[in-house]
Amino acid sequence: MITHLDLPSHALAPCRSLLRLSALGCVLAALAGCSGGTTDDQPSPDGTGGSENPVTGASSASSTTGTGGSTGTSSSVGSGGSGTTGTGGSTSASGSGGDPGDGGGGAGGSPPTCDLPTTFKWKAGPPVISPKPPAGRSWASVKDPTIVFFENKYHVFATVFDTTSGNGGWQSMYSNFTDIPQANAAEQHYMANWPTGSTVAPQVFFFQPHNKWYLIYQWNGRYSTNDDINNMNGWSRPQGLLRGEPNGALDFWNICDDKNCHLFFSRDDGKLYRSKVSIDKFPAFDGYETVMSAPSASLLFEASNVYKVDGSNKYLLMVEAYDNSPRFFRSWTSESLDGPWAPLADTKQNPFAGPANVTYEGQDWSDDISHGELIRSGHDEKMTIDPCDLRFLYQGRDPKVGGDYGKLPYRLGMLTLQK
Repeated sequence: MITHLDLPSHALAPCRSLLRLSALGCVLAALAGCSGGTTDDQPSPDGTGGSENPVTGASSASSTTGTGGSTGTSSSVGSGGSGTTGTGGSTSASGSGGDPGDGGGGAGGSPPTCDLPTTFKWKAGPPVISPKPPAGRSWASVKDPTIVFFENKYHVFATVFDTTSGNGGWQSMYSNFTDIPQANAAEQHYMANWPTGSTVAPQVFFFQPHNKWYLIYQWNGRYSTNDDINNMNGWSRPQGLLRGEPNGALDFWNICDDKNCHLFFSRDDGKLYRSKVSIDKFPAFDGYETVMSAPSASLLFEASNVYKVDGSNKYLLMVEAYDNSPRFFRSWTSESLDGPWAPLADTKQNPFAGPANVTYEGQDWSDDISHGELIRSGHDEKMTIDPCDLRFLYQGRDPKVGGDYGKLPYRLGMLTLQK
């Protein structure tokens, strides 16, 4: 992103297309004020998770009187800068309304950047994580994952339904592994005995201002902190997350910009809610407002994820829905976490991810594309994603198995975006 020559980048840029010049000749030309001409390289376009509560019944809570937010209104999303490819390095040009773009492709150049698609096609394989309880426990399902890549390992926290008599019900597990194909073989640690107790529908991230890991979970919004994500016993005891939390709140999701942190959550009532606090006061959330509403609770259900898209000024919002059919994700974008949110891929026929745009390699083991999280490009509170490498860890299940919701055989699968 930064040239190592003590010359202005505008002086060097035209010479990069003059491949017949020697390196010394180009430098001499630049010193002489080389200008004009066009580069042969094409600019690279700029661009770059969730929680579903295990309980799917409608909330018995009364409606909030929070201030109304925007719904699906159109909004123009500024584009990021575009990068040019150099032969001995890369330069970047700042784009209007966006972050500096990355150059790509040339020898020694930066990786290319991508735009966030407007339509999505995903490939899925068999489940990557199935229940693997420790001795003495019995788990019917694993679901609601949060995933982060840190220090060459993936760290996954997830909900499990424990059918062991005496201390069963909704519990949680933690696992880590170096690569996705190793996920199913990795040990799954039972979290009920940790200082946190059960951490249902979790979200994990590193909060840079505090130099600590945060784990946010339910029921009743709670959080725990840790200095080392690898230290399972290092998590603090639960503390309250949202003052004035409404009845039935679930699936909490935090994301921060440069000034504020934003806590999104659902209530199974066809609305998406948000609380907001300045970074210096995080996590003392207090009060909330309505972000958007849907005519049916099923169209704005649970498991909201919000991310910052690398290489752009866009934010991506995803919310799980169902429409007399298996579950799918709707999506919106905005230039601000305050909104307004413009529809991206938000219908059953054109979803962010759902039966309409997921192709299985081998057996179609799930109709649901439900509560999950995108693989992030970072691990901190900014919740960044790279649109050149979109993968989604989600929960799915065999549609032929019915019965008690807690005992439905949810597994975790991985979607990979097809380019």
